[in-house]
Amino acid sequence: MPRPKMYKKYNLPTAEPQMIDREFTDTELKAFRDAFRMFDLDGGGTIETHELKQVITQLGDNPTDEEIDDMIIAVDTNGDGEIDFEEFLALMRLRMGESGDDAENHLREVFDMFDADGSGCIDRNEMRTLMKKLAQDLTEEEITLIMDEVDTDGDGEISFEEFKMLVIK
Repeated sequence: MPRPKMYKKYNLPTAEPQMIDREFTDTELKAFRDAFRMFDLDGGGTIETHELKQVITQLGDNPTDEEIDDMIIAVDTNGDGEIDFEEFLALMRLRMGESGDDAENHLREVFDMFDADGSGCIDRNEMRTLMKKLAQDLTEEEITLIMDEVDTDGDGEISFEEFKMLVIK
């Protein structure tokens, strides 16, 4: 089997049916559905190119139109130019099938998007700011619940190790 094509800095392999054999837990599916909804800005049930670009830009990156198209093409198995939830799950399966080093590097990139001031930890303000950018208008109580659940050492901030444990569980 030929190695899947990788897309520039986003490192997205092309979805191929034989590569998509991992089953997700109910918890993983819920987390992926929530993530999908954050990208599906208009609630239309698919992630369109402009939605993908807008969310990635809000997260602090500046992808080119070609990179956005490449991301869509990587998982758009039905060829409609959009990512539906099943295609999104295929992308998650591909990403979770990467080597440990690749997965850790990608997780670090996501963490660094949250850690706006580069302190090495995510504080309450950074969490609130990011959630607002993602059109998630959370109450202070909801922010507190998230922080309390993830901040296992009780220092009021989320370290990379705590963040990693959240994603893994």
